[in-house]
Amino acid sequence: MRRKSKYVVLSLVLCLSMMLFLCGCGEEKSGSTIEEPEITGKYLQEDYSQQLLNDGAETVVGYVTLDKLGEGDYSVHISERQVVASSEYKDGYYIADNNVAKDVTLGAEGRIACQKGKELNVVSADDFIQDHNDGESQLYTVYLMGDSAELILATDPADVETK
Repeated sequence: MRRKSKYVVLSLVLCLSMMLFLCGCGEEKSGSTIEEPEITGKYLQEDYSQQLLNDGAETVVGYVTLDKLGEGDYSVHISERQVVASSEYKDGYYIADNNVAKDVTLGAEGRIACQKGKELNVVSADDFIQDHNDGESQLYTVYLMGDSAELILATDPADVETK
């Protein structure tokens, strides 16, 4: 009788442990979230940029060019600028050259959003080089984590907070 109860208890423990280990199988999960957000210009501008700032990212405003270094590796050249409020200009501001240039790498998961009309469109680094790598035609806000650009976001100078 004692031997039989031992086998019953052992069987129950085995069944319970199998249920615990196999619980959740069949669900599609990525990381710790079940559903990834759609990567849109709006998402990058609002939620993603705020998350980068919360994680300690530094922002730099300026003109950006990209160079391809190798397969999947890109160098980001940032020519820093500052938007200065001034009532002497028609738009109420002017863009001043800080005379500072930075060269950083594009992060492995680095994202780029370019302005098309009034919308921000997500583009790949190769598409940026092909269609938007023209130097001083668009101002960008670059979110840096160390020496890595994690987000390059087209910026309207009128939206930059001036000091």
